[in-house]
Amino acid sequence: MLGRVEKRNHGRVKPKQQTAVRITSASVNTTVLTLTFDQPVVLRGTPAYTTDVAGAVAVSAASSAIGTVEITFDADIAAATMVTIPSPVEPGVRSKDGGYVADSTFPVT
Repeated sequence: MLGRVEKRNHGRVKPKQQTAVRITSASVNTTVLTLTFDQPVVLRGTPAYTTDVAGAVAVSAASSAIGTVEITFDADIAAATMVTIPSPVEPGVRSKDGGYVADSTFPVT
């Protein structure tokens, strides 16, 4: 019996490729940094993101919309011009399929 051999997956599902998350905007309102992403994200705990304001530490985080995360800092960060995402990966913000934030820095407006 020569011919094409059909492959069966036997009920196994091939894992999806993880999609990298990109920041589309970052803004500050006194102690809250609001980040908007290019896709829905899952928030786990408080991300270890930092700004260029010395001594400001992230103390809590919330997801106000499906692609938005608000990080509250322990000090006024209104003067911040840059947000830094720790590398190699910071597990606090991920895409629905497990991808990490691809940006390492992003300007704050």
